[in-house]
Amino acid sequence: MKPKPTVLFIDDDATTRRVYLAGMAMAGLPTHIVGSAEEAGKVLEEKKVDVIVTDLMMPNFNGVDLIQAVRAADYTKHIPIIVFTSGGNQDLVEQAALSGANEIMQKHTTPPAKLVEKILQLHEASGK
Repeated sequence: MKPKPTVLFIDDDATTRRVYLAGMAMAGLPTHIVGSAEEAGKVLEEKKVDVIVTDLMMPNFNGVDLIQAVRAADYTKHIPIIVFTSGGNQDLVEQAALSGANEIMQKHTTPPAKLVEKILQLHEASGK
């Protein structure tokens, strides 16, 4: 079995960040947690990341923009991406899928343990 993946978790809501960070910490997953896609870009340039979990609806640079940027860069295009959304904007969800998201999960039906399980599955399947 591979070592536990390092996760980049991006969400502009502080409560969501706290809840899911606690769940990932309990599972022993190293996690970089940020509140914007711009901050995520800095982490991706400076740190090793194995799985990305991103919100879709964020100010300035949304989750679709982030997915497209990750998929366009040679050093990040292989990283599995989970879109973690409240599902309010179906067009954005569809754009995320077309842009290369590996999985789309609804926040309101995904407890931290279920998100951790999906992170581990995607990491195991990624071959990295």
